[in-house]
Amino acid sequence: MSRALGVVATACRAFAAAYLVLLVLDVLLPAGARTWLLGLNGLASRLVPGPVSGLFVLPTPLGGALRGDFALAAVILLAVGWLCRRVSTSLR
Repeated sequence: MSRALGVVATACRAFAAAYLVLLVLDVLLPAGARTWLLGLNGLASRLVPGPVSGLFVLPTPLGGALRGDFALAAVILLAVGWLCRRVSTSLR
């Protein structure tokens, strides 16, 4: 049980990191360079729960978009990963 929770914690942190990388790239990259991210953004958007998807999407001065739904998903995944890690260490 402890090892499984450790794996879940690591997976949550990895997905959170991926969401944060996409968030930063969506904000900073110009429009032409962002076109190669469309597939990844579509996949990441489908993984976000329906009520949160598209929430807090704000335009940036650089022409990108601050994806609040990605930020919220990353925070939730980090919290779940932290909780799983805490429970995992307490079970040892």
